[in-house]
Amino acid sequence: MRSLASIETPFILKTFAYVIGAVFFVAFISLFLPWRQTITGVGKVTVFSPMNRPQLVQSQISGKIVNISIHEGDWVERGQLLIELEELEEKFLDKSQLERLQGQRLAYLDKRNAVERLINTLERQINSLLKVQSATVPNAGIEIRQTEDKQIASQQKLKAAEQNFKTAQLNFSRSEKLYEKGLSSRRDFELAELALVKSRSEYEASTAELSIAGRDITQSRFSYDKVSAEAALKVQEAEAKLAQSFEKLADINSEIFKLDINLANMESRITQRKIYAPADGQIVRLKVLGQGETVKSGSDLLTIVPKSSDQAVELYISDVFAPLVSIGREVRLQFSGFPALQFSGWPTVALGTFPGIVKVIDANANEEGEYRILVQPDYKRINSKKDKPWPNNSFLRPGSNVVGWVILDEVPVWYEFWRILNGFPPTMISNPVKSTYKRKIPKVG
Repeated sequence: MRSLASIETPFILKTFAYVIGAVFFVAFISLFLPWRQTITGVGKVTVFSPMNRPQLVQSQISGKIVNISIHEGDWVERGQLLIELEELEEKFLDKSQLERLQGQRLAYLDKRNAVERLINTLERQINSLLKVQSATVPNAGIEIRQTEDKQIASQQKLKAAEQNFKTAQLNFSRSEKLYEKGLSSRRDFELAELALVKSRSEYEASTAELSIAGRDITQSRFSYDKVSAEAALKVQEAEAKLAQSFEKLADINSEIFKLDINLANMESRITQRKIYAPADGQIVRLKVLGQGETVKSGSDLLTIVPKSSDQAVELYISDVFAPLVSIGREVRLQFSGFPALQFSGWPTVALGTFPGIVKVIDANANEEGEYRILVQPDYKRINSKKDKPWPNNSFLRPGSNVVGWVILDEVPVWYEFWRILNGFPPTMISNPVKSTYKRKIPKVG
C-alpha cells in the first residue's frame, strides 16, 4: 500500500489533466459552432443625400470683400446674405450701368413702336393703291375697247363711202357720155357730177375719220399703259418702303435682343456680388480674412453644413472582399467616441455598435484599390426595437471616424480556421451552416 501510494499521480496533476481535457473537449465542440464571417472597413460619417452634405461656398466673380454678415458657428437660413463683394473689373465699375442699359432698351422700344406704326401705314397705303389700280386700269381698258369699236365703225363707213364713190364715178362717166351724144340733159349731167363730188367728200371724210380712230386707239393704249405703269410704280414704291421698314424693324429687334442679353448678364453679375446661404445650416469654417480682402473667381469663401437628419457612413473595403459585398447586407458600426465591444463572429452579442444596411457600392476603386460603400441606418431593426438608433447629429457629425463590419454568411468555426490558415477569402455559399452537415465544403481557389 505504501508503494502504491508513492507512485500515485498527484492531485494537482490530475486536476491539470482534467482541465486540459475539458479545454480540448470544449475547443473540439466549438469547432462545429456557427461563425458569422465579416469584412472590416474603415471610413467616416457622411450624409446620404448629396444636397445635404457639407458644401463649400465659392466666389463666382473676382472682387473685394466689403461686408461679412456671419461668424463661424452661426446658424443661417437658405437665402440669407453672407458676404458682399465689390467689383474690380473696369467694365463693371460704373454703378449706373444697369440704368443706362435699361434706358437704351426703352429708346429702342420707342423706335420699334414707330417703325411698327410706319409698317401699318404702308400696308394700308398699299391696300388703297391696289384698290385704285383695280378701278383705274379696267376703266382705261374700257376706253380702249370703245375706240376699237369706233375704229371698226369707221372702217365699215369707209367701205360704204368707197363703194358709193365708185358708183358715183360710173354714173358720172355714163352721164357724161350721154350728155356729149345729146341723149341726156345738162341737168342730169350736173346732178351726176354733184353726186360724184358728194361721194368723194364722204369718202375723204371717212378716210380722215378712220385715221382719227387709229390715233385714238394708239392714244388710249398709251394712256392704259401709263395708268398701269403709274399704279404699279406707286405700289412698288410703297412695297419697297415696307421692305425697308421690316429690315429696320429686324435690326431694332436684334439690338433689343443684345441689350436683353447684356441686361440679364448685368443683373446676374449684380446678384453674384452677394453671397447667399445655399441651404439651412451652420457655418463651420470661414476662409477669408475680412473686409478689404480681394478674392478671385472660384476662391473658397466658407464651408456650410446643411441642417439635416439624413445620416450615412462611407466605408472603404479592400478590392479582395468587394465582390462579396452586396446591397442589403447588414453592417455593424462603431463610431469614434462611442465605446463598443464587437465580436467578429457573433455580431448579436456585440456591445455599443449600431446597425446599418449597405445601400450603395461604387463601381470603381480609388487610387489605393479600395471600394467605397455607403451604409444607412437599419430602420427595420431600429423600429422593431431590436437595436438602438444611431446617435443624434449633434453628437454624430459628418467627418467622424467609423469602423464597420459587413456581415456575410455563417460557416462552422473549423472552416473559418481552415480558411484563415490557407489565406482564402470568405465563402460565398448561400447557407453554409446547413450545407456543412449535408455536403462537403467546396474547395476555395
